Amino acid sequence: MLDLDPYLLRAFLSVAEVGTVNGAAAALHRTQAAVSMQVRRLEELLGVALFERSSKGLALTADGLLLVPYAREILTLNDEVRQRLGGQRVEGRVKLGVVEDFAATRLVDILKAFRDLNPRVDIDIMADGNRRLAALFGQDKLDLLICDTSEVARKPLMVWPEQLLWTVRSDLSVSSEEPLPVVLFEEACPWRARAIEALADRSLRWNVVCEASTLVAMATAVQVGIGIGPMMSATIPAGCRSLDRASEFPQPVPIEIGLYMRTAAPEQARHLADFVMRTPGPFFSERTRATLLA
Repeated sequence: MLDLDPYLLRAFLSVAEVGTVNGAAAALHRTQAAVSMQVRRLEELLGVALFERSSKGLALTADGLLLVPYAREILTLNDEVRQRLGGQRVEGRVKLGVVEDFAATRLVDILKAFRDLNPRVDIDIMADGNRRLAALFGQDKLDLLICDTSEVARKPLMVWPEQLLWTVRSDLSVSSEEPLPVVLFEEACPWRARAIEALADRSLRWNVVCEASTLVAMATAVQVGIGIGPMMSATIPAGCRSLDRASEFPQPVPIEIGLYMRTAAPEQARHLADFVMRTPGPFFSERTRATLLA
């Protein structure tokens, strides 16, 4: 009978998340030799290779990718049983940075569900732009980060594909025969350049009529009819609509949102990260498919 030791699974997941044995050993407060031995023992039990070496470090094999969600589920259930039967509760404080487009919409449901189950975990929430959040994460000032993958130079725990839809006030008509009035995020936002590329792909005439520094500013500009702006479906304000995907209009802008966790994150942060990865439905739209990165 094959029994998967949670101790081995935790070492495996840590290496998968960090990408190196050294980093995983530091996060787990174990020696490099101990972590290497645990990963090898798990590979021997399963009879498959879980990692392969690359120029960037260790990369998950196909079998390793397959094991990751099962390992997370096993460890989460293991922790829940221990807490319930032992009378233990996860507690502490988590510093979460999240791009503001999610902070006031889809994040609400998942954090509410998490807090209902973990009332002793306090969560500091910082909602800001992608670049500023990534800088704070790089300085180890955030335990968890949810932002555009292009801004973080490490592998995310998970990534979700999304789209920015070109949005306009519902009662306004838009014609490609005249220059399109465009609302764009400020230059520091990585989505600005991609929105411009979408406009250029259709060889459209357009003018920047407004620059928005925040999601609230973007929503306000679109609502009052200043122009069309790229927005996620969950953030489109009342009284507004997305443009038809006709050939004369710019296409939706593809983006990727990643979930990141700092190497030395506390237990309560890891618990919240696991919760997010186990319940992606309320967090993102139904058409969004969560994809685990190698």
